Amino acid sequence: MLKRSAGVLIPLFSIRTAGDPGCGEIPALSAMMDFALAMGHRVIQLLPINETAPSEASPYSALSLFAIDPVYIAVAALEGIDAAALDAARRGRVPRARLHAAKLALLERAFRWFRSSASAEDRAEFEAFAERNRDWLHDYALFRALKDRFDFASWETWPEGLKRRDPAALVEARGELGEQIDKFRYFQFIAHRQWSAIRREAAARGAMLGGDLSFSPAQDSADVWAHQELFILDRTVGTPPDAFAAEGQRWGLPMPNWDRMRAEGHGFWRMRARHAAGLYDLFRVDHVVGLYRTFSFGPNRDEPGWYSPADEGAQRWQGEEVLRAIMEEAGDSAIIAEDLGSIPPWVRESLMTLGLPGYKVFRWEKENWNTPEERFVAPSAYPELSVATTGTHDTDTIAAWWRDASEQERRSVCEALKIAESNPGRRTLSVGTLDAILRALYAAPSVLALVPVQDLFGWSTRINLPGTVGGRNWSYRLPFNLKPFDAPPSIQRRIERLKAIAVSSGRFGP
Repeated sequence: MLKRSAGVLIPLFSIRTAGDPGCGEIPALSAMMDFALAMGHRVIQLLPINETAPSEASPYSALSLFAIDPVYIAVAALEGIDAAALDAARRGRVPRARLHAAKLALLERAFRWFRSSASAEDRAEFEAFAERNRDWLHDYALFRALKDRFDFASWETWPEGLKRRDPAALVEARGELGEQIDKFRYFQFIAHRQWSAIRREAAARGAMLGGDLSFSPAQDSADVWAHQELFILDRTVGTPPDAFAAEGQRWGLPMPNWDRMRAEGHGFWRMRARHAAGLYDLFRVDHVVGLYRTFSFGPNRDEPGWYSPADEGAQRWQGEEVLRAIMEEAGDSAIIAEDLGSIPPWVRESLMTLGLPGYKVFRWEKENWNTPEERFVAPSAYPELSVATTGTHDTDTIAAWWRDASEQERRSVCEALKIAESNPGRRTLSVGTLDAILRALYAAPSVLALVPVQDLFGWSTRINLPGTVGGRNWSYRLPFNLKPFDAPPSIQRRIERLKAIAVSSGRFGP
């Protein structure tokens, strides 16, 4: 059960330690625990850590919803990798495709050593891991081996027998690619072993690891290839036209076949929830409204999209059915629901009925929208069953938002949050005003105050700009190393201040 606490949102790739290859690695979460706990924040909320294609930076477009991305594996301590090879790989930093190639080359060295020299105990542990995870690992490892064989071409272009998963074709491929399949099973074995060690450390230190249950795999993914019957492959998930996108948004994700998923008891979602519960102390259900009603487009770009189901009663019934399946499999892991965007009021009522906290992004919490009486809702009015926050990985940082807001909006914030800002016309967010915003959010009844790391320090660089593709998206990194800690004294003073805010609001204690 989630207790009153504070958390910091940071992608794993953003964590910086000395000597890393340009991307955060799993053991770096130990240093992140030092950092978070020093600030009075017990929860470390991550973005998805699932494997993506070598050139795909977005963690929401995964090759697998179960496999951990090998770029996050720390290879320095693995047998079979010499110092020269490790140093050479560290020189091959971002872009991601080079990092991916360098990391997999090192992991292949470790795999060859494992095949020839691993102890009987390690081999038994490997086989036990493979058996425990066979419901996804069996298909994933074959998929990855086939992706390499076909130079990463989409599975929809593979020979017909493999594309349609003809049993004879699969048996033949497994026979031909046995060593490659074992290699990808080994990569996941190492990744999950390192993750289990971090999870144990978090439990011992009173920290919590948060994950993200993304809405859908990429169409070109192991999950869609292995479960084609669960998706409608000629329709893509997205959002309807609105003020931000006149033609709507097409996300390129396959439309779930909700009728088929329901007929199978939502086994796919249950499997996902069990896996998430094995990795995280809490996890966020991404795009939760999509479980209730999924908007999708067909192949004809001139044809408007539609919601499925179309009827509001059926939508509520479906969403609650899927969420109950997820909750039944979550065990002791807490669940929070990302209910942002165009959300019908009844969806939030449904989440309250289920006991799932939704989000309260204070800049979007207003009364009397688009009227002369429009005003911000004071965080003191938020329900306990909520997540209070300044923003998400997809929003402007609070510093950038304050800079771009109108003077009237800044004055309205100060009024709602009872901030004694001496100059609300100033576009630069002062430390005093930032602290006042954080104090108001942390004092809210919300069970969790969850803030992006940039907003804790007033930094302006964002993680992602939705609707755009470029090198600045999904590449944010902390401006200093966490291990060894090399931040200036001003950062240390800031850490102490943030802890005081967390302690005074009852979100951190012994």
